[in-house]
Amino acid sequence: MKTRAAKSRAARRELAKELVIDFERYVPTVLSSLVAKLRANANVFFPESYGVSLAEWRILSFLREYGPASAYDIWTRAHLDKAVVSRESASLARKGLVKIAPVKSSTRNRSEISLSAAGITLLDRSFDEILRRHDNLTAGLDAKSIETFFRVVQHLEQRIPHMADPSAVSHSTHAPVKRIERD
Repeated sequence: MKTRAAKSRAARRELAKELVIDFERYVPTVLSSLVAKLRANANVFFPESYGVSLAEWRILSFLREYGPASAYDIWTRAHLDKAVVSRESASLARKGLVKIAPVKSSTRNRSEISLSAAGITLLDRSFDEILRRHDNLTAGLDAKSIETFFRVVQHLEQRIPHMADPSAVSHSTHAPVKRIERD
């Protein structure tokens, strides 16, 4: 059994350690790392399997779900970068996977992007494999866990505007911090 003095020395040593961010528990870093790994995997899979980039596949999938759309609609509703949508839409048109037509009544020279028959065929060919990849990714999670994940993501998205709000406490009990010893 430790003596009171030994406990006190251990507590002082623990307090002498420097408090740092634990990036393995810092939510923005964990999510960024996850997205980077998913993107890297998809950036190999889509070109090798279907001859399109991940961004191109997302545009095709958006058009399949929502129908013909302007580049503006795609980048705002699909949360893609404006330049990416413009570049990848042009690439998809060169590959014959989409058709781009000017909107005659548009004062802003907008174009409408729609799937071609070849684009629909590519999406049909990829559908089962995309579901299989998703199932492989989520294997071992039950439906309740997946729904909890989506609720957590939705909560975090709603909290982003509040990240700079003042707080009554210096940090919560679940703050992503750890103590390290410096030499």
